[in-house]
Amino acid sequence: MTSLGNFVLEVHTALFDGHDTSVLDKHFADNFVEHSPLIANDAEGLKKFVTDLGEGLKYTNARVIADEANNLVALHGRFDGIEDEPFVGFDIYRVEGDKIVEHWDNLVPKAEPNESGRTQLDGTTDVGDESLTEENRKFVIKFFERSLIGSDYSGFIDNTRDDQFAQHSPDIADGAQNCVDFLTKLKEDGEGLEYERIHRTIAQGKFVLTHSEGSIAGARHSYCELWRVEDGKLVEMWDAISEVPSDNEALHSHGIF
Repeated sequence: MTSLGNFVLEVHTALFDGHDTSVLDKHFADNFVEHSPLIANDAEGLKKFVTDLGEGLKYTNARVIADEANNLVALHGRFDGIEDEPFVGFDIYRVEGDKIVEHWDNLVPKAEPNESGRTQLDGTTDVGDESLTEENRKFVIKFFERSLIGSDYSGFIDNTRDDQFAQHSPDIADGAQNCVDFLTKLKEDGEGLEYERIHRTIAQGKFVLTHSEGSIAGARHSYCELWRVEDGKLVEMWDAISEVPSDNEALHSHGIF
């Protein structure tokens, strides 16, 4: 793990698992911006969130993607104690110098393993060859713009190999064709996943996280999809997709994205 990834994971874990709110003064910038729809008032809001939930709040990390080129780190993990059921998903941090300056998240309820027996968090964690980071980022963006923003689902077939595609989404089994069939059925039923734009990517080695905006049946949604690339093909994915308020209905004025 890189020093950037280590730094963010240590601070995040100290706050959300160790309940050490002093990290907000030590490691968060004075102008820190919080985009989470759950939190108002930036660092003060985070402090209140952690303090109010108390000792029941716990965090378990599954993987870290540290994008040194853009000073972004994505944490993929599980929260217990926010509500009765656990939440899983992604936290994205932007760092300037030695301070955390911005945070986004996308959390969804923990689900049972999917038809292929995969959970929302298990699977590969090794980032692999970091010299391939930018090549893999460009590959995923091109695929995403065609297949999800452009709704050309055949891109899943063209960008996987022999239908080998490990799927961690709770509603879909392994295989690119299963993914195509699922997305097509949703669209036919008027519940299609509409993608408007990618707001940011966080990439390291074989991993590329896309953080994007869109809608489902007219309701605004935030999409986080983590893609694993091997030899120029998609081989594995995880996601967290959640409904979010409009910016003027959020608890803050920073915008959700």
